[in-house]
Amino acid sequence: MDNPKEVHCDMCDSTVLESDWDAHIDTATHKEKALTEIMESRLGKNRFSETRNETSEFLEELEQDFTDKKR
Repeated sequence: MDNPKEVHCDMCDSTVLESDWDAHIDTATHKEKALTEIMESRLGKNRFSETRNETSEFLEELEQDFTDKKR
């Protein structure tokens, strides 16, 4: 019997089965962490905390567009 392969998610700092990977990255928590990391890398961590309210709507729109494209 083969052991299931595990994959480490750097975003969530957790390990998931390779067969569960698609379900893992489709969770709200994973998406939020990914979007936060993208915005922090673009704006810088210090500035991100100051502009979080301004970018919240932008992040929600990105997530909605992503969800709409999957349908």
